[in-house]
Amino acid sequence: MRIAAPLPWPAAPVWRDRRTLAWVALLCIGQVALWGLGIGLNYQSPEIDSAEQFVWAFSMENGYWKHPPLPSWIMHVLLQAFGASVALPFVAAQACIVIALALTWRLGCEFMSARRALIAMALTSLVAYHNVGADSFNHNTVLLPFQAAALLLFYLATRRGAWHLWALTGLFAGLAMLVKYVALVPLAGMALYFLVDRSLHHRRAVAGLLLATAVAALVLTPHVIWLQATDFLPFRYARSVTEELPGVWAAISSLAGFLLLQLVRVLPFLAGLWFVLARRAADPQPAVQQLPTLAPRDRLFLWVAALSPLVLTALIGVLGETALQGRWGTNAFLLSGLLALALWRRPDSPLMWRRTVQIVVVVQVLMCAGQTISKTVIADRFERPTRANFPGALLARLSQETWKAHTDTPLRLVVSDIWLGGNLIANSPQRLAVLIDGHHLKSPWVKAQAVDTCGALILDDTTEDRAGHAQPNPALDVLMARADASGTWVLPWARPKFRAGGPDRGVIRWAIITPQPGAVCALR
Repeated sequence: MRIAAPLPWPAAPVWRDRRTLAWVALLCIGQVALWGLGIGLNYQSPEIDSAEQFVWAFSMENGYWKHPPLPSWIMHVLLQAFGASVALPFVAAQACIVIALALTWRLGCEFMSARRALIAMALTSLVAYHNVGADSFNHNTVLLPFQAAALLLFYLATRRGAWHLWALTGLFAGLAMLVKYVALVPLAGMALYFLVDRSLHHRRAVAGLLLATAVAALVLTPHVIWLQATDFLPFRYARSVTEELPGVWAAISSLAGFLLLQLVRVLPFLAGLWFVLARRAADPQPAVQQLPTLAPRDRLFLWVAALSPLVLTALIGVLGETALQGRWGTNAFLLSGLLALALWRRPDSPLMWRRTVQIVVVVQVLMCAGQTISKTVIADRFERPTRANFPGALLARLSQETWKAHTDTPLRLVVSDIWLGGNLIANSPQRLAVLIDGHHLKSPWVKAQAVDTCGALILDDTTEDRAGHAQPNPALDVLMARADASGTWVLPWARPKFRAGGPDRGVIRWAIITPQPGAVCALR
């Protein structure tokens, strides 16, 4: 192997153009305001994944029973800084999206002009996963900025060879894995690129990759120790929800459905791309042609980095004969705009940029308004229960009033599912711990004796499912049997106003176990 010296840093990076930076900031702030505040201030409750993060964020564990810990750590910090609210997870989710998009713009500046990369970034924001599908602060949305950061740093490290860039690549690769294990898929794409780019086959690059791997392993060590101590609890959960398919043909059918769904979710992006890039005879041609000139290795990088998440996910489904879930495509389209603009042999122009702003603003506003109105106003009109029109604030008020009617101590512990518990946290001024489904395995932050020393409000959602049956919960039944008081609330959750005999919705059983007299409340 030969030893290659690090390349010098560019004298004047194109990404430092102030006008373009201002547009990047404006588009990012606009998207957070539109989707984060627009939805957050109109929904009555968080989405279920966001409710789960509210519950888990009570304690910063090294892992949780379903997933790695980083999103819950972030939510823990956000709750400490801003307090709980329905709007918080919506704003946080969109902040993750725009940070990821801004990082892809920064990466695009390595291949093309800052304005052309900005057009690519703006068009990429139209992918449904980056707007309509980003209504939850969950592991999918939180993964995107860490994936984008790892990809950018990996590219810079392979070009400049600086040790700190390799170390940062490893840091963000490790953090991405602490968000969700599926981060291994885009990271495998980076490793694949390293293998096929022969210009990286020298000692310095291999040493840099080893450094990145060592840093990532160091970041993951506490979580790996936790995995071993819990008998790999998240992997057992993943196996329990994985749907195995009966043969290759069933896997191929699942793949076809998965790819069709991904096509539907990129249709807004494709429509925007056509609107911006379709040639029109009346378009004035720029005086100076500014086409991106990609080196072969840069073209290879873009193709591999852009396509590997989707291709590798599809291969996992087919070869593993596993049903592919639509949301597994969330992290597959971050570089869609960059790849399209890098391959499109037409110079960018002020007119192209104006068209981009027009289509992006119109489509984003229409999609946001459509989603908000359909889940609130229209859902209420047609008596359809959604997460958005669930009366979370009323549930929290009834909980506090009922608790205060039976004990003078503050409410600190709730026993419920993540949906009801998350709604209480979102609408309560004080900090609440939730014993999820009554199972301490899911809630290690609650001591076994905490129900007795702290008392507990027990909530059981007995709303009938589509088959007309309420889902039983034996653990909650055991606790309710020893309660000091109990009752039922019927919440006004899209209840039928005009039809007699319809199913009751928002039927909540409640029970209270009062604290032991003189006991010191210690949750953990």
